[in-house]
Amino acid sequence: MAPTLNLYSFFYFGLSLVSGIAYIYFRSRKEDLTPSFRGLLIPLLSLFFWSVAWSICNSFLNPYTAYIFVFLKNPAILILGVSISDLAFRFQEDIFPRWRFYSLRIQIVGVILAGLTNGTGFFFREIRFDPKMEFYVPIQSSNNILIRLSILSIAIILCCILINTLVVLFLKFKRFEGAKKRATIGFISAIFGILTLAFADILVDLNYVSKPTYLFILTNLTIIIMTILVLVSLNQETVPSSVGFKIMTFNLTILYLILSIVANFLFNRFRIDIQSEMSREKHNVKTQLELGNFHPFVYLSDLVIDMQDKNFRINKINFPENKIDGLLTRSPSHESFKVDTFTNEPSGIFWTSDFYAKNHHFLIAIPYIEYREKVHQTVVWLIITLLFSIFTIFMLYPVLHKTSIVYPLTRLLSGIRRMQSGDLFVSVDVSSKDEIGELSKSFNEMISIVREARFQLEQKIEERTVSLNKTILELKDTQEQLLHAERMSTLGKIAASVAHEINNPLAAIKGSIQFIKDGQFSDEKVELSQLETIADSLIENFKNQKRSEVTSRFKRKRELITFFRSKHVQDPISLADTCFDFRIESIPSDFLYLFETKEGIEAFQNRLNEHVIRFHLGIIETAVERASKIVFALKHHSYSGPKENQKILSLKEGIESVLSMYSKSWKPHVELEWKHSGDPQVLGHADELVQVWTNLIYNSFQACPSENGRISIHLQESESDAVIFIEDNGKGIPEEILPRIFEPFFTTKELGMGTGLGLSIVQKIIENHQGTIHVESRPGKTIFTIHLPLAKA
Repeated sequence: MAPTLNLYSFFYFGLSLVSGIAYIYFRSRKEDLTPSFRGLLIPLLSLFFWSVAWSICNSFLNPYTAYIFVFLKNPAILILGVSISDLAFRFQEDIFPRWRFYSLRIQIVGVILAGLTNGTGFFFREIRFDPKMEFYVPIQSSNNILIRLSILSIAIILCCILINTLVVLFLKFKRFEGAKKRATIGFISAIFGILTLAFADILVDLNYVSKPTYLFILTNLTIIIMTILVLVSLNQETVPSSVGFKIMTFNLTILYLILSIVANFLFNRFRIDIQSEMSREKHNVKTQLELGNFHPFVYLSDLVIDMQDKNFRINKINFPENKIDGLLTRSPSHESFKVDTFTNEPSGIFWTSDFYAKNHHFLIAIPYIEYREKVHQTVVWLIITLLFSIFTIFMLYPVLHKTSIVYPLTRLLSGIRRMQSGDLFVSVDVSSKDEIGELSKSFNEMISIVREARFQLEQKIEERTVSLNKTILELKDTQEQLLHAERMSTLGKIAASVAHEINNPLAAIKGSIQFIKDGQFSDEKVELSQLETIADSLIENFKNQKRSEVTSRFKRKRELITFFRSKHVQDPISLADTCFDFRIESIPSDFLYLFETKEGIEAFQNRLNEHVIRFHLGIIETAVERASKIVFALKHHSYSGPKENQKILSLKEGIESVLSMYSKSWKPHVELEWKHSGDPQVLGHADELVQVWTNLIYNSFQACPSENGRISIHLQESESDAVIFIEDNGKGIPEEILPRIFEPFFTTKELGMGTGLGLSIVQKIIENHQGTIHVESRPGKTIFTIHLPLAKA
């Protein structure tokens, strides 16, 4: 019984090869698989036997293939369905254990009943060559309801199993996120493809879909489903596989897919060519008969029968004349050739077609076996090509993949692991200029940067920590300012009373500070002892001393603590910390004798404590002063005095009072030029206008360069306005932020150096006085121009 392969033999031979290799690989790595993924082995084995059964059926013209079709192919597809369903329940995570438990048992019972029903019905069906499938199968249709049910039982049970599986996967898809969700999509696509095949099988058995269409769908969907399952499997974290194995499997899958597409094209072309060749044979015979040749010359045909006279024009196979009447019942085919079975033997299968010549109906028959032998040669060639390609891939794998991909990736992975273990001097050899080479080069650059950053981090960690804490506080302050900006209108209504309430405790604090100063540190000359005078000299010596480097500072502090301990000082650590706060990092040799006596130590501690108290009192005093200024700024930002309280003021006197009041605090390197033409009088509030001149002049001083700074203030009078120009030669205000300088809380100074309300208050005061303010700025020249209406206007 020699094989005669057809197109589908190649498809299913390749499928059995791929599924068999996958089964062997996963079987060898079974111990490494998770329990939920070990269920993949049974579907792979079932798929292997299913594809082998299809391959055998399509490879032999023998009635025994019907037994393979029923007793191997059908049980394999049922087991495949049950195992895929179980795998779907366990896929990624078994979240429906009770459903899986009962579903599996119901499916097993259904599969057993379907197998028994289908197997029993097989013995009540005749085995015949199916022209559509092109191999021997039991008759796939019957008028008997029970036999028809036995035919449909396999597809019905499989559909039920797969619908249940799809429901499970869709529920999992809704619950999963990220990579799990994407992997579930691939699994759903594969199951949906198999379900489509099962439904198509039912439609074939009900004669709603032709078998050639079904076989075309079956073949191509099987290829796609297998590809999806392989790719989904290889991308699971639970599947132990290397990059090399994934590349090899991907190459084999793509190779099989490409050869399948090529084979599909070749066989469609081959079938068209065969049909054309047989049509030429038919046309040749018809022409000879019309020319009066009773026995025409033929090349392919075994039979040419005159169906009208019931005689043979050509009979190479000694076909019995008494069987011509049986051919009259067949449906004629005039347009093309179709496969007809004259007897149930392979030699009785023919390509047949009908035509008319000289008003006679003729039948021409070409042996089907010769067509299969030609197809057989092409399929054998394709199988050899597939096997040779696989062999070539395995042989070239070390050169194409290991050398170019696997080894460089292994070196890179080794370098990453060494870096994780703390080795920052690792380097990866760059052996190519492709993506892996670029990745290795980037890794080397990255490890170099990390190494340098680590060395710098040890020195800057303290500085960065302080900076980070400061930044967090600044961000919180900024956020609070933004959140409260919209509430400024409401805040303005109560700002005056709140400012009064806050000024009372601030005044109390300020008075208490002055009281402590007057009581503890009176300006009257207090007679100091000799030891206290020496201690003062020691403290003053270090007042302007620069601090040492961080690395040496800790060493000096330890030495100072050791020194105090040797002198039996109580709490030497606290005393050393206080000394370091006042830059005293060591005791000069000229003052060592001060610590030889208990009285000297007490004198030093007393004088140091007095300096500490003075220092902290100064901090409190500065804080109170700053708080008073902020309260004053808020009060004047949100509240304008009643118009009836305004009085006639001299702008010249107001500006000169500001200049004299703050003359000691101006920067010494700034040259101030003050010019005035006349003494313009305006109607307004003296304290508010003083605030205007103070803010503008102070801002100009801050903007001036550290050397050769210059400020020019010019007061002049026009017909209806007093005009004030305040100009400085600072770096100027950037053009992009110039429109925003009058916004509340907007500042270009460092956080903590300004509230961002200065210019906003200035603008509001000027507007309340019916005036205007304008600014022009460029590098080296900034001019604020203020116009205020004269009192006489």
